[in-house]
Amino acid sequence: AKDVQETQQRFNVMDAYPDLVMEKFGYTVDPENPYRCYWFERWKGTNKEAIQVGPVTLPPTDKVAVIPTHVMSANWTPGGKIVYLCLSGPLDRFEGNTMGQGAVFGLLKTGGLPLPVSSVGNQLLSFNQKYVAPLISQKAFSDDADIPGWWKSAAKGADANDV
Repeated sequence: AKDVQETQQRFNVMDAYPDLVMEKFGYTVDPENPYRCYWFERWKGTNKEAIQVGPVTLPPTDKVAVIPTHVMSANWTPGGKIVYLCLSGPLDRFEGNTMGQGAVFGLLKTGGLPLPVSSVGNQLLSFNQKYVAPLISQKAFSDDADIPGWWKSAAKGADANDV
């Protein structure tokens, strides 16, 4: 939660869409893990405010973002503490009007920021997340010191999966 709060303080993309609706539906508990729940999300909103990305300010476009549906999951402890949230890529890259860009990437695209395709293993996106984002006071993944010991993967952000 601390990482997410830190990132959102430097990155106001959600505020730029004051009418953003994140429609949630289809909740289901994982039949193999009773401490994980999956659900679908479909986002829609209008870029009415400027987007601040580090030193760059993107003026409002007044365009409506219709984001492709994606899957979310939450994992928690038996005591009820959420330990991990996951957002998938778009389920159908042809849905919506963001050229296959999902979630925040779709909002940024609608807000006028050209982005590389946001997929796991995209080397340009991974480079941007590791080296460019810190230069403009942005953060795309947790600091090593904040990763719990039980987490197995060394992949960060858009890195290709290693487990």
